[in-house]
This record gives sequence, C-alpha cells and structure tokens, in this order.
Amino acid sequence: MIHIYGDSHASRSFKNLELPYNDLHCNSITMFRIGRDDIIINFNKNMIKPGDILIMVYGEVDCRCHIQKQVNLGKNDDDVINELVSKYFKTIKNNTIDLDVKIIIVGVIPPVKQDELESIHGPILHEFPFVGSDENRVIYNNKVNKLLEEFANKHNYIYFNPYSYYTRPDGSLKFELSDTDCHLGDNSVFLEKFRELYLQIK
Repeated sequence: MIHIYGDSHASRSFKNLELPYNDLHCNSITMFRIGRDDIIINFNKNMIKPGDILIMVYGEVDCRCHIQKQVNLGKNDDDVINELVSKYFKTIKNNTIDLDVKIIIVGVIPPVKQDELESIHGPILHEFPFVGSDENRVIYNNKVNKLLEEFANKHNYIYFNPYSYYTRPDGSLKFELSDTDCHLGDNSVFLEKFRELYLQIK
C-alpha cells in the first residue's frame, strides 16, 4: 500500500493515481511545522505494513513565503534552509525508524509567478501570501530541492523530483500546466514518472 502525506500538493499531484493508496494529506501544512513539532500529520503506525511505501510532499509554502520572512529578519537563507530540511528529516526518521518501508521524498514543485496567479485570483492576502521576488523563490526552491536530494540519499530514502516537464527556463512553474493556482493542473506526466519509479522499486 502507498501512504501519501503532505500538504495540498500531495493530493493534487497524485490525483487519479491508478495504484492502491491512502491520501493522508492535510492542506497548508508546512515543512517547518513537521520539523518543529516532530509529527507527521495523519501518520498512524498501526495502518502501515512491512513493504508499504510512504510518500512525503511538503515545502511549497515554505519556499513561497516562510524562507523569505526569515531572510527579512536578517537570517542567512542557507542557514534557514539547512535548519528547515534537517529538522524535517529528523522528524521522518523519528517516526519511521522501526518500520520496514520504502520512503519517497518528493521535491518541491516549481514556484508559480506571482503576477500570473494574481491576474486571475487577485492579490493573495491570506496567511500564506507571496513573500519575496519570483527570482528569490526560484533560488529557495532549488536550494531546498538540492538538500532534499542530499538528505534522501544520506538516509537511504528515495528522492522523486519529476518537475522538469513543468519548469520554465527561468525556474518557474509553467502556468498553463497549473490549476491556475500553485498546484499542478495537468498531472499526467507526474503520474507517468511516478509509475516508472514504482515499477523500479517494487
């Protein structure tokens, strides 16, 4: 069985997956919160069996606003990102250390450009707004994904980043493939790449 944990991207990106899975996502949960609280939301060891696959999908909100907020307070972005990712992996390890499972760490989706999203929906003024320039958010996204891959390899987890098809040369999300928000709309290539990975690891 596949168990998918994460924010709204976990649900949207894996929508219509033609494999048995549990969608255990919870909207708007940040990678920071997972690391801070040492809790994976909706995680229940009793529903996990040997050989299951656990998928973790967090980080888009962190790259969209929280990292820049910390930088605006005078912190170094590399320090913020290192702490963010290291605590995230510590939580994953603490909660799964005695489980016989495969763990897949999904990279963070490319950031949507602020003006494209707001041209449709208007200014985003809720608790998770855009903070920082499009260019800075691309930089944070790339740095987070680089560390996610490094930590995944270090912990013998599987790193899954199928977003090259969805990424413009400037590093932003191809808006025509989005849901006109920050998620994938057309996730067919994402699912195709996941099926390829699944056949390799089963």
